[in-house]
Amino acid sequence: MQLGFVIDQSRCIGCHACTVACKSENQVPLGDFRTWVKYTEEGEFPEVRRSFSVLRCNQCSEPPCVTICPVTALDKHANGIVEVDPALCIGCKSCMHACPYDALYINQNTGLAEKCHFCAHRVARGLAPACAVVCPTEAIIPGDFDQATSRVSQMARDFDLSARKPEAKTQPNVFYKDVTTANIDPGLSNKAGGFLWSNAQTGPQMAAQTFEARDREMSGEPALARTTYDVPRKELWGSKITGYLFFKSIAAGLLPVALMLHWTAGASLPGLGEAAVSLGFLLVTLLLLVFDLKRPERFLLILLRPNWDSWLARGSYLILAYNLALVLWMADAFMGWDLRGHVLAGSLVGLGGLTACYTAWLFGQARGRVLWMKRHFALHLLVQSALAGSAALALFAWSPWGAGLAGSSEALGASALGEFMLACCGLHLILTLLEDRCAPRGREKEYARAARLVTHGPWMVRHWVGGVLFGTLAPIVLLVSPVDGAMQIAALLMLVGLWIIEDVFIRAGQALPIS
Repeated sequence: MQLGFVIDQSRCIGCHACTVACKSENQVPLGDFRTWVKYTEEGEFPEVRRSFSVLRCNQCSEPPCVTICPVTALDKHANGIVEVDPALCIGCKSCMHACPYDALYINQNTGLAEKCHFCAHRVARGLAPACAVVCPTEAIIPGDFDQATSRVSQMARDFDLSARKPEAKTQPNVFYKDVTTANIDPGLSNKAGGFLWSNAQTGPQMAAQTFEARDREMSGEPALARTTYDVPRKELWGSKITGYLFFKSIAAGLLPVALMLHWTAGASLPGLGEAAVSLGFLLVTLLLLVFDLKRPERFLLILLRPNWDSWLARGSYLILAYNLALVLWMADAFMGWDLRGHVLAGSLVGLGGLTACYTAWLFGQARGRVLWMKRHFALHLLVQSALAGSAALALFAWSPWGAGLAGSSEALGASALGEFMLACCGLHLILTLLEDRCAPRGREKEYARAARLVTHGPWMVRHWVGGVLFGTLAPIVLLVSPVDGAMQIAALLMLVGLWIIEDVFIRAGQALPIS
């Protein structure tokens, strides 16, 4: 059984009755939507055509929101409907990034994710969803696609129906008859021209849309269809997630870098100080993750009932394992148990690497954020972790607390550390410059739009000046300079540049409209 909808846009009059009925039936908060109507216009006066589309959850056969949820709060039932269990949701917002259709939201009153559930309480009593009942033109047709005699199955056979974003490979179960392509493909419309009946939206998404409209005009490309009505969207992840990436890079890189210098350059064996600093940054990472949850008191559910398909759950266990290895290293350094051999050291390097790069696989599950799905991201995160770890090690080793962390600069192997930092900067620069070639397969066009926002759009100055010039090229120059203190200045610039690069990546990844 697979319940779903066929929406006949040749009948839709854009009256919003479905939206109002859904809000009333399911007590949807003001500003949030489970179903909504989008308006687009094409042409110039007097030859103008306005089109409508009813947008909602697609009750996917391969729902990415179910896969990414770390606590199994989302489940696909036997009737094909995907539903959120409010008793389990922790408000992490990962499902919202996984959905390519913008179909989930966080209820600010409860801190829980919510979405269209096909009016499950009505279906259980043999009733149709509220939106279908109130539609005055019967444009919304619910039914079972697995039942050959159902009306939706008949329409699927008789008409050439369209679906939203088949390239996302979610196998959606909401289909459209006679829909204008610009209404279901967000890449074919632009909202920079202003809205009907409401103020124009502001924020990063509007800045991105304005840039794209001007970019097309300057390049001589024809204008896109105008989005003249749509629901507002918020930036879901911000500085806390940037901080999570940044501090995790330092935590995962500092002690492993010190160990590699010990093995390759004869630096002293890392002791209590390096492990304590790594552990401190790891705890900051964990706190940022917890405080970004809308229901932080439920954080332990990730460990107590994990969804092993989710890299958010797997990553939590990797962080826990790395944390325990760091504690064991500290205990050995303090108690003198003589356990810091190759097995524990190798485990720390391996767990540090996995802690650094698991986010790439997590972001790969976020099918709504195509920039985050870039190929070779795991390699780039490893390089960023080595860069951050070596820079942090350089700063701490020459700080007033340096003797407690790494001994003298000679013991650390100063020249080897400088060479390591230089190599990390070079690799980071190469991978950054090659990002426009890392599109996930099948999503190349959408990825190119998102990448251009970084390199030519609203984030261009921060990316090139802050992240590349001052954060990468300047440290390279300093690291080959014989000036005293150049390494410490380079290390500071590397860390500042890394923060900028990661912050731009997080924010630009959410700027493209996906519905």
